Amino acid sequence: MRAFADLLETTAAATDDATHRSLTTSTKVKEALRITDSNSDTIIAALIPRATALIVAWCRLARDAAGSKPTFARETLRATWHSEPISNRGSELYLPWRVPVFSIDTVVEAGTTLTVSTDYLLLGSTPGVLRRISTDTPIEWSTGKIVVTFKAGFSVATSLATNIDVAIEAACIEQIKGMLFAADRDPTIRSENVPDLAAVSYSVPGGDVMGANVLLPSVRSMLADWRNPAL
Repeated sequence: MRAFADLLETTAAATDDATHRSLTTSTKVKEALRITDSNSDTIIAALIPRATALIVAWCRLARDAAGSKPTFARETLRATWHSEPISNRGSELYLPWRVPVFSIDTVVEAGTTLTVSTDYLLLGSTPGVLRRISTDTPIEWSTGKIVVTFKAGFSVATSLATNIDVAIEAACIEQIKGMLFAADRDPTIRSENVPDLAAVSYSVPGGDVMGANVLLPSVRSMLADWRNPAL
């Protein structure tokens, strides 16, 4: 049984700028692609926030009640489960999909502040799962209102790109590479063969060509562990 929160709020948001939200930097992209000149600097800088937004959306990071942009940067969040007449929560609460969960600040159940390791356990950070316990035995969460304040995301002490998981950054760079190279070719070409002279095939509507707003299949595979499996 999975009990999902009724409400998510952001109580301390990450700064909305490239340093705090971008999954990589122009320098890292150029190093990975072995670009030594400055000819592509402008387009790379423009593609980084686009690729970042695509990845955040594909990973299904939870939006808060105010509709603020979700991010992999660390934020302080508050999840609320409203009181209900009949308990169907079971022993585990699933925090909204902001990953990884860094810490649990407070857990208040029906007005009572619970104690970690005595009253509950954090079972994992991706996803964040809270198990209610009593004398080390799982018990059901009550029907009362439950409010959990927690921190989730990667540190932005220097920059998000410095602390992001390497798989997420690699996926972002791979996506930018595809976008960058696509900018220099006919986007409708699917394949090209030049044995005698040339043989070119073109994509059709509904085909599998990557567009400006679609993640590459290889990128989706790299991000599989970071995607919310819940529909």
